[in-house]
Amino acid sequence: MTLVVSGGLYWFVGDFALAAVTGVAWGSGLIITLRIARQYPSHTTGDSWSDKRWTGLSTGLITFAALVGVSPALPISPDLRLGLGFLVIGAGFVGYTAGTMAELERKPE
Repeated sequence: MTLVVSGGLYWFVGDFALAAVTGVAWGSGLIITLRIARQYPSHTTGDSWSDKRWTGLSTGLITFAALVGVSPALPISPDLRLGLGFLVIGAGFVGYTAGTMAELERKPE
C-alpha cells in the first residue's frame, strides 16, 4: 500500500518527500486497521447513531479539510493540491485508527 500510494503520488506531483510521507501515512493507517480487525474483531462500529456519529464527524471533517481547505483558490498547482489532499486524508486516517487503538488498549485504572 505504501509503495502504491507513494509511487502514484510521486508520478503525479514529482515531490519525493510529499509522496513518501503520504505513503507512510496511508500504509500505517492500513496496518493499524488490520491490527484492530485481527485483535479486536468485536469492536467494529455499530449501526446505531451513537456509534456512527463519531466516525461520521471524523470522516466528514477530514474530507472537508482535504477538499475545501486545500482548495482551488490556493496559489498552488493542481498536482500539488492533489498531493496535499491525499496527505490530509492519510494523516486523518492514521489519527482516527491510532486513537481507536489507544482506546482499545487502555488499561482500566
